Amino acid sequence: MDPVIANIMKAASDNPDYQALANYLISRRSFPDVQAAYMRSLGKFISPGFFSDGSIPQRGIVKLNAAYDSASQEASNTLSHELTHALERQLINQYYEVKNKKSKTDLDRQFMDNFQKIIGSTEPEINKWLKTVNPDFAKKEEGYRATGTEALAFGVANSIFPKMDGNSFKDAPAHIDPTIATTLMLLLDQAQRVQNQNTAPQGR
Repeated sequence: MDPVIANIMKAASDNPDYQALANYLISRRSFPDVQAAYMRSLGKFISPGFFSDGSIPQRGIVKLNAAYDSASQEASNTLSHELTHALERQLINQYYEVKNKKSKTDLDRQFMDNFQKIIGSTEPEINKWLKTVNPDFAKKEEGYRATGTEALAFGVANSIFPKMDGNSFKDAPAHIDPTIATTLMLLLDQAQRVQNQNTAPQGR
């Protein structure tokens, strides 16, 4: 692994919320490959498409801008942002895995209910929430920042690793990102418990 990428991941892992995100992806065998790349954006998450030729692994790839030369707060923010995209993908996969189970536990049903309230399977719930709590922001940023997927990723990353001067990357109204992050991290905790339940050794 590129030593700069290794340093970024090591620095990020000191944060317990990042660690919870990473542990979930690892437990799902879905922690993406993380690579440095020369590109115009700070980072990107690439997942295999429906007609993938196999060049992109199922767990996906996170690319971080090769210009990062140290384990900076901004680098940790970008890494967390891109991993949140991988997290959302796995939460969706897990939701349908649980939905297709013939026998569901109370925890399974609670996870499914909260998934629908936070992410949803039709119009993303985050979109609806943003339109309710801050319609001006939702309208202004509807093409990117306020979409369900990006709102989740910015919310988590900006809450875990805010800029050192106190201003979040891609600023949103003050309460938006922390609320999104808190809500998603609660769902993550529940998803992890469902995952642990399904992988625990079974007694005879």
